[in-house]
Amino acid sequence: MSGSDDRSDGGAAEPRLADGLPGTLAHLRVLDVTSASAAYAGKLLADLGADVIKIEPPGGDPARGEAPLGPGGASLPFLYENTNKRSIVLDLESEAGAASFRALARDADLVLESLAGGGLAALGLGFDSLAAENERLVVASISGFGRSGPLAEARSNDLVASAQGGAMTSIGDPADPPVRLAAHQADVITATTGAAAALVALHHAARSGRGQHVDVSSLETISAITHIAGVGKWLEDGVIPKRVGTGLVASVPSGAYRCKDGLVYLMVNRPAHWLALASWIHEVTGNEEVLMDTFHGPSSARLPFRELLDLFISDLTATLTVDEAYHEGQRRHIAFTPIHTAARIAADPQLAARSFFVEIDGGEAGPLSVPGAPYRPAKQPWRQVRPAPSVGEHDAEVREEVRARPAALVARPSATRGPRTGGALEGLRVVEFGTGLAAPWIGRILAWAGAEVIKVESHAHPDVPRLFVPPRNPEQGTQPECSPWFTDWSAGKRFVSLDLRNEEGAELARKIIDESDAVIANYSTGVLEKLGLGYETLAARNPELVMLESSGYGESGPLSKYVTWGPNIEALSGLCSFSGFPENECTISHFAYPDPLSALHGLVVLMSALASRDRSGVGQVIHLSQLETTVASIGRVMVEFAATGREPSRLGNGEVGRAPYGCFPCEGDDRWVVLCVEDDADWPRLRELLGDPEWARDPRYAEAAGRVGDQEAIESRIAEWTSTRNDYAIVERARSLGLAAGVVQNTEDMLRRDPQLEARGFFETIPHFKRGEVTASGIPFGLTGTPGRTTHAGSSIGHDNDYVFAEVLGLSRAEIERLVGSGAIERSGG
Repeated sequence: MSGSDDRSDGGAAEPRLADGLPGTLAHLRVLDVTSASAAYAGKLLADLGADVIKIEPPGGDPARGEAPLGPGGASLPFLYENTNKRSIVLDLESEAGAASFRALARDADLVLESLAGGGLAALGLGFDSLAAENERLVVASISGFGRSGPLAEARSNDLVASAQGGAMTSIGDPADPPVRLAAHQADVITATTGAAAALVALHHAARSGRGQHVDVSSLETISAITHIAGVGKWLEDGVIPKRVGTGLVASVPSGAYRCKDGLVYLMVNRPAHWLALASWIHEVTGNEEVLMDTFHGPSSARLPFRELLDLFISDLTATLTVDEAYHEGQRRHIAFTPIHTAARIAADPQLAARSFFVEIDGGEAGPLSVPGAPYRPAKQPWRQVRPAPSVGEHDAEVREEVRARPAALVARPSATRGPRTGGALEGLRVVEFGTGLAAPWIGRILAWAGAEVIKVESHAHPDVPRLFVPPRNPEQGTQPECSPWFTDWSAGKRFVSLDLRNEEGAELARKIIDESDAVIANYSTGVLEKLGLGYETLAARNPELVMLESSGYGESGPLSKYVTWGPNIEALSGLCSFSGFPENECTISHFAYPDPLSALHGLVVLMSALASRDRSGVGQVIHLSQLETTVASIGRVMVEFAATGREPSRLGNGEVGRAPYGCFPCEGDDRWVVLCVEDDADWPRLRELLGDPEWARDPRYAEAAGRVGDQEAIESRIAEWTSTRNDYAIVERARSLGLAAGVVQNTEDMLRRDPQLEARGFFETIPHFKRGEVTASGIPFGLTGTPGRTTHAGSSIGHDNDYVFAEVLGLSRAEIERLVGSGAIERSGG
């Protein structure tokens, strides 16, 4: 039964988009008590239509002064990350300000907060206090270490999270220190996690009438999104990932290659792709050796020959321009992509054809062209409605609304179609056509939160993670149920095996979708339509269906059929060009960062569309381009380019105007710490950590300008001091002095030595059908009222055929056997 939106008020009209349609989240009122590190969470919700009211302290959010600054002194990142929000000024430390905040919270749906220390709770405005007056309220805390555990009040930042969460240890060149990704990606993806988790909690609140505290930490988020090189892999092979440059260990060949006029990125992940590349090299260079059978087969067969193959490929690319390598490579179905600069991104033909960039008001800088929609709901399009607000711009407007606004009525949500599980998403049934990471991780998170997720597979085309050979026992051959990556991305789901090329098999898939709430997919563009499983066909049978389709370039545009993998998106988006140290033109993540980034954005828009469906009874399709999502995540870099016309500098681990601020060597093999002096008050703390050496007493260093001017010499002295000391001991002492600091942890460190992850129970022990139990990285959603859990792992292809076809679809045993005989249903098993 469809629901209707019974919420009404006497204040401001429902926020509407440029074409008059309400956004998917137009029913939500959000109080945004975040600053720079988490502002992106509120932006995501506001850009989908939520009424996001930014609560600023007297004098304004300190993020308004964050570099880089545009003409007139406006913070360029602030302009990008606060679009579509309203602003009011409240002193939450005063009795009057706290009372006004409570009045707003009584009729709000969600509070986002990222205050330092104990957060809103330290001001007497925590979840328990606010929920006593509004039991539907969700409060989402977004912090460095979470609001519980021994490090709950320790300082953190983007660099500390990148270090502690295991991201930095594998990023960069072996000769360099570990390095983070550009444009504060730890902050961006943690904020995205906060927004997604909040929407899951709001889904539950809409059905139960009960809100909850959502406790998201950047430590857990980064630990989760690096799981390609995470605990599951380490427990299998005992290998700690190290920095190896631009080439990927699991993909040979891969890496950055020089053309006549720039760099391209190549990833070969399938035997057929290697054959196509070898043929092209032979055609252009005459190389006969490249055709040898020795190089055929999976990447593992070519691993011993990586350096030789790099030479062969370089001989090819040296004859080509970037665009020639890109387009001719893609014509041959080889994943060549340019390593974009900001200028190339701004002029990219695919982004231009899809009208991706939008204009915002840059104040004295004039109109600025910045990244637009990270996803595209078809019926309620993403839009820019208002620029970032001035301080307190909406004070009078919001005060009048509070006086006029009666208590909100709660909408009656649509009925869901799945079983009761006790989780936040119980009753939700989702069908997944997913491969790799990007779509499957959405399904994994949904299942963890209580949804029933049915993954459609085929023996003829197994998901890539199922092609797993145990590294310690290769003689066992492929073990499809035992892949740690399959656990990370698909544990907790149900599995059916269908031949979708068989019309009866496709019809069975359609029948399952008839009984479902949503579909998530990341098949190549056009594949589902060819199988009769496109949105228009499915929605004609199930009008309430919400469908999310994720692809590299998007569903339309001149390059929509081009092939990409996560590292290709890092290249195309410019992320690998902006990241790293000044001398390195390409710095790759080694954990396919665009995949989890896109998955979390996908979850945000999926939950928003389901919320809209709950009020209208009408579903819709959403298209997500991983390229566009990744460019949106580096908006603070692109807005700088828009304002200055100059390519942004590669900052490595540094921050503009702050010093010392970086990564320093410690005793032991590849052991490092990050130490951050964020302001002048931190300098005496660092001096005390170092034992107050004479050089540090130079009066020039008391102020940031003096330290920045001598940054290289200062950091060299710090490195000399740290190099003879234990990393954990340094960081423990630094934290006790009040500094933001962290160990550059690897997977073993996080599992065995991190007291915060242990205290918060981050790692999951999951029952496994073949191995008894396995350990995996947890889901970083922090749902304290409805904790998620992973029920099982190790399912075979078709493991749940009987349940789905008999219980969900109600087919008889005889009909199921007939469909097995016809080949529509594939027999279950490995």
